[in-house]
Amino acid sequence: MSRKTRQSVLRSKLDDMIAGIREQITSGKLNDGDFLPSEVELAEQYEISKHSVRKGLDLLVEQGYVLKVPRIGNKVSRPEQKPTVVLRLGYYPSMWRQAALSELVKLYRQRHPDVGVELIPIPFKFDDLHLMHHYLESGLIDIAMFNQLSFGELHESGLLKELLEPLQPSEELYPFLLPAFRVDGLLHALPFVFSPVVLGYNKDHFAEYDLPEPDSSWTWSDLLSVAAEIAREHKRVGFYYHALSDNRWPIFLLQSGESSIEGAAGHFDFSGPAVREAIRMSRDILNDQGLTSLLSQSDGEAEELFRGGKISMIMTTYFGLNLLKDAPFRFDIAPLPALRTNLTLNLVVGLAVAAKSAQKEAAKHLVGELTSMDYQSLIRRRTLSIPALKKAAERGLAPDHPAPPYEPSRFMLYREIIRSFRLHSDLQLSGEAMKRVRSELKLYWAGVTDLDACCMGLEDAVAVRPIG
Repeated sequence: MSRKTRQSVLRSKLDDMIAGIREQITSGKLNDGDFLPSEVELAEQYEISKHSVRKGLDLLVEQGYVLKVPRIGNKVSRPEQKPTVVLRLGYYPSMWRQAALSELVKLYRQRHPDVGVELIPIPFKFDDLHLMHHYLESGLIDIAMFNQLSFGELHESGLLKELLEPLQPSEELYPFLLPAFRVDGLLHALPFVFSPVVLGYNKDHFAEYDLPEPDSSWTWSDLLSVAAEIAREHKRVGFYYHALSDNRWPIFLLQSGESSIEGAAGHFDFSGPAVREAIRMSRDILNDQGLTSLLSQSDGEAEELFRGGKISMIMTTYFGLNLLKDAPFRFDIAPLPALRTNLTLNLVVGLAVAAKSAQKEAAKHLVGELTSMDYQSLIRRRTLSIPALKKAAERGLAPDHPAPPYEPSRFMLYREIIRSFRLHSDLQLSGEAMKRVRSELKLYWAGVTDLDACCMGLEDAVAVRPIG
């Protein structure tokens, strides 16, 4: 080999080392503060001399990728790169905890330093959708989070196709999540995380009281019996749920067993015995709770009561379990008790791209990344929420990432009850009708009306054409 050829080969190997180290830093495989392998190890890895290694490291120091620490080694120091594109992501503040959102954005920035992500909090309740309209209409956000209630109300407004871009789903997303955001065959948001509503319980209480733990055979009558025993013998609240939550009370209607709870000519029939039984049961449970029904203003407050050990059983979600990571007791989950059916609500959060975004392709790329394996696996490792990507949800814990110690033993329960999942849209109630039904039920729960008057009021409340 000629001297010129040999120098060319060595230069190529040195370039490989420089490019390889730079790629590991920009991709996030090496983070700020990490130390590179020793000069001897780099020389062996790239088959070059230590002198050549030092030349390459000196260049990386000049470029700002490496910082030399005397007598210690060479430390990663990623150069600050100003983003050429800034995407504004409208997010639910609860997702900060429930989806490790800050870590997801950090990972994206590490891999795509030319793209900035600005997080803009948006309202979670579908009652406040006018603010979301403003954000989307005026182009203030490029990507928006939606739960199914908010998405449904946007659809009812007639503005959905004008405000949201159609998206192509990954075949690896759970297929049963897609109907939550599909309209006329087009998907307008990609499922991000989800959770069925389940029964959470304090395992230590059940062990202390020598009670059998809840299982899939339980009915609401079984739950009330156990809850009454806990309250009578142990002076605790046996069971609690935040009744006014639109993610809780609809479950009793779903469990009535009536097909869509819909009568003739698109009019809802609340006079049937099954629906009346469901409404009565929702009140019986509240009556058993007594004055404790006034303790919470939200689902989150109910879960805080449970975390404080004041309640033995609670209607909750995998999202809510994230509040229990530091609970001073063991907890677990079970399917909700059944009435005439064992149906439950499945709560889905999706990511949509604003049709009026000036950076739609970049926004679609970010949504695609957040619903891909690396990001969804991070959700699985850092939270108790369920990723929408099937492989991440079921195999996201690699051998070097075991299940966290606070994970309930029945975490994978959701896989066994998928056939019981229903969406709010299965009730065939518009957003306005949902609000009117809630108001009528509140009067009944408070004892202002009796069952007959409540059902008549409900008939009037839903005497509008259901969504379809």
